[in-house]
Amino acid sequence: MRNHEELLRDRRAALRQDPAAIGAAELARQVLGWARSLDAGERVLREALREAAAGPRGPYGPVAEAGALGRAAALLAAAEAAAVLAARSTHTLTAEAGVTTTVVSALVPALVAESTALLGRPVVENASDTDRLRGAVVAQFPWLVHGFAAEEADESGLAEAVRLGEPLTDVDPSRLNSLSRGGCSPIQTLPRLVTGPELTAAAADIRILATSVLAAGDELHRRMAEAPDEPPTREADRRLAAGYETLYAAAACLGLWASGTQAEELWLRATLRALLVRLHRLLDEAPPALDPCPAGELPPEEALAATLTAEGPLLPF
Repeated sequence: MRNHEELLRDRRAALRQDPAAIGAAELARQVLGWARSLDAGERVLREALREAAAGPRGPYGPVAEAGALGRAAALLAAAEAAAVLAARSTHTLTAEAGVTTTVVSALVPALVAESTALLGRPVVENASDTDRLRGAVVAQFPWLVHGFAAEEADESGLAEAVRLGEPLTDVDPSRLNSLSRGGCSPIQTLPRLVTGPELTAAAADIRILATSVLAAGDELHRRMAEAPDEPPTREADRRLAAGYETLYAAAACLGLWASGTQAEELWLRATLRALLVRLHRLLDEAPPALDPCPAGELPPEEALAATLTAEGPLLPF
């Protein structure tokens, strides 16, 4: 069994980041924070899978049912996708790092907390840090709304970010800024991605999920546009910021999958379903009616859980 340091080192390698090569100490701290959160969530999921394999009741109580295991894995996969894309885009979309790293620094521990709560042993997020980060995103709403409406994006930088395994140039510190007046390219390219050739060729249920994510994103940005420009930040505004985080995770999953990463369609189905439910909850709307599975087929969450083993790879990105 690998120790915690080894797991963390593996996760850092997966994020394509190393403090010595990042070029900015604050970025190094943030990326390592994502790595620690992901590691904690994955360890809990492995424990739950071992319990499920051992019998109906584990050392922590009743074993999580298959649907909960699958939803937990889907949320962790979404957190990983967001962290990987954000870590790579720090190099290729450096001018957007002010919003991207803030969004992901709130998102990853939140998704880890939600996924581990499903398994009955929550890894608790730091609520004060999360509120502070979401307040910083709220301050950038005007630019994010404008960028989404205009569908402005750094296409070449985003294309480089989603090519996992490709080398990255060093971060240019002169381009780092706490604010991103150009918005967030992964989210701002969602309309083109959803109607693009990769998604058009995907299975019908994936196209429906992607279209539903985009529709929820439209409503989210409409409400962001109505948020007051002046502080103090309201709780309703922070919920919108959490919705923006969720939309970023969905954009990361779709973008990485469409770029040809080895993640299977089952991962994308389960992840988009989990994120879509979360996004509607944050918009205070009823969850969408997800299409029933054909006769004889398991729901994506249960099918995903059936593919997982405690000792094998758990996350796809």
